[in-house]
Amino acid sequence: MAVTTGSMAQTKQGAATHPGVTTLQPIRAVSQDSAITEGTGQYSVPVASTSTRLPLSPRETPQTMHVMTRTQMDDFKLTNVTSMLSAVPGVFVQQAETDRTYYNIRGYEVSNFQTDGVGLPFSTDAQIGDLDTAFYDRVEVLKGANGLLSLTGNPSGTVNFIRKRPKREFSANANFSYGSFATRRMDLDITSALNDSGSVRGRLIGAYQNGNSYLDRYGLEKKILGVMVDADLGDRTTLTLGHTYQGNKARSAMWGALTLYYTDGSPVYYDVSDSTAPDWAYWNTTDRTSFAELAHDWGAGWSTKATLIYRKITQDAEQFYVYGVPDSITGLGLMTYPTKYNRYERQRIGDISTTGKYRLGGREHDLMFGVNVSRSDNVMTSLDKDINLPLPSIFVWNRQFPRPNFDTAKVTFADFTDRKTTAFIATRLNLTDAFKVIAGINYTHATSSGPQYGHLHDYKRNKLSPYLGLVYDLNKNYSVYASYTGIFNPQFQYDVQGQLLPAIEGRSYELGLKGESDDGRLNGSVSLFRAEQNNTAETDKFLDGLMRYKPVDSRSTGFELVLQGEVLPGLQVSTGYTHLFSIKDESGKAVREYVPKSAFTIAASYAIPAVRGLKVGAAVRWQSEVRRLQGKTPSGADIYTKQKAYAVADLMANYEINKHVTVGANVKNVFNKKYLTTLLWAQSYYAPPRSVGMNVQLKY
Repeated sequence: MAVTTGSMAQTKQGAATHPGVTTLQPIRAVSQDSAITEGTGQYSVPVASTSTRLPLSPRETPQTMHVMTRTQMDDFKLTNVTSMLSAVPGVFVQQAETDRTYYNIRGYEVSNFQTDGVGLPFSTDAQIGDLDTAFYDRVEVLKGANGLLSLTGNPSGTVNFIRKRPKREFSANANFSYGSFATRRMDLDITSALNDSGSVRGRLIGAYQNGNSYLDRYGLEKKILGVMVDADLGDRTTLTLGHTYQGNKARSAMWGALTLYYTDGSPVYYDVSDSTAPDWAYWNTTDRTSFAELAHDWGAGWSTKATLIYRKITQDAEQFYVYGVPDSITGLGLMTYPTKYNRYERQRIGDISTTGKYRLGGREHDLMFGVNVSRSDNVMTSLDKDINLPLPSIFVWNRQFPRPNFDTAKVTFADFTDRKTTAFIATRLNLTDAFKVIAGINYTHATSSGPQYGHLHDYKRNKLSPYLGLVYDLNKNYSVYASYTGIFNPQFQYDVQGQLLPAIEGRSYELGLKGESDDGRLNGSVSLFRAEQNNTAETDKFLDGLMRYKPVDSRSTGFELVLQGEVLPGLQVSTGYTHLFSIKDESGKAVREYVPKSAFTIAASYAIPAVRGLKVGAAVRWQSEVRRLQGKTPSGADIYTKQKAYAVADLMANYEINKHVTVGANVKNVFNKKYLTTLLWAQSYYAPPRSVGMNVQLKY
């Protein structure tokens, strides 16, 4: 893996050979290809571009960044986005239901997702279904607002999924695994040149997974297929065509979760396996994406990339929601809300950007500019039947309910269209050998129109968001930095009156110190951050089949410590500590208390020199106590649900028998810790207990 201490072309002034004439040292650059992680065995990368689309090293990026590499995903069998992001320091996974997950950074839900640097419009903040990681070489997680490139800024962060790419050299990998709850999985990955010259290259990625669960009645089947072709149209032009498909079939999926308290405020205790989903419930999702990229190198450091994406997401579900609060003596008080739900979302995205270099004041600087246009059409139908019926006592109810006749159900629907046009420009000014300034601006025009379950989903907003980053090199290994970003993010949640919440607006600040080793294989940072966010959507109550929200103005402050890469020969580490000083509203009252104040994450693997081919590793995730104010008892006392601080440990080991065969084992939640997945909502359920998996990998 080619590693340098700087990834952008830089100029350094040498001795003047003639009055008024300065000799510039040779420019050294690292291309974006240097960030490819598969096959490197590394837990870090020398270059990333999520913050500005300029290929900067982590030390040159004026924000906290963490990269999840292919090696770490393979070592710890992080086969879905939920488990993968759980392993990223400072990312809090809020799995509110079996098949709907929210991600939280620095106190706020992440709504900015990218693929290969292109922002994707989502009509909700949640990830629906068990999104697989088989397609991706790495995932770059940028902490703090990214108003420059994410279509619209959010103070939490940006998650950028970087796809695997076709290679000239032939390789084939097959992985077979079997684990707890009869979970079987098979992965296949083949890449090769498709002609003698290697100017046309292809890649085929497939996976199949099926198994039961620790949850009663729940099971999941996943089918994954991806095809990609790179074609060199000339010495400087490459066309990429691709299509990916993922289909999930979730059996007895939970919509909502378990009621956590009685009317007197005392907690309800459940088995880890408890679920409210009956036998007939299901939640099927499909995600189809077709894309085309055209990249051209103009020479002299200038290049352009244009991307077209068509994505269709569908959902087909029969769900059973249980609401209400039971009485601690009789166990009565739970009510029904079954529904048959269908949805499709069509996304059309066009993105073009250019990066290059220009000279000013005797120095070379970097420039990036582009435009992103997107349209998302959303159609949803909900058939509600047998709602508001009382259930038996929670002490005797068998968690079953007869499947309603949805043919005679009440019909509600949504049919709305979101449109966004974003123009952005940024420059990195190399003011001195040591001092760099990244300045940019984002202009977004966002509109939406159409009904959503009896309410108008209409808005029209324009917003100009600035970005400013300063980096000062203390020496060849350490830099100090500061950044500022404006925030603008339209929302799609409704309050109890049926009014669409206003857009999130605010500011994000960050100040920190970054360092890297001489070879670039180890990097770290310490940062202080503050996010000011107005109109943050916070859950209020479930009403007429929809979760209702209330806008909250809040401020998040804290610090982060991050270390990532090769600490010693053969020892790879990814670790970080996050602490939130506070998340408060304008009156100084604590809000969003379901977010941990402190969290520590570490994952490490070690290739044992004494036993050739043997690698062992461990990972630990710890978070502080969280709680949620649920309401009041009849006597007026506050009801809090609490999840005490906990730590979860995982172990891994694999042994390379020869260059073609590797065997391995993984143990997750080694100490069988029992804890709630989240307190984001009033309901929750328990995370998976201890599980064991065995795998065999065949390579050619």
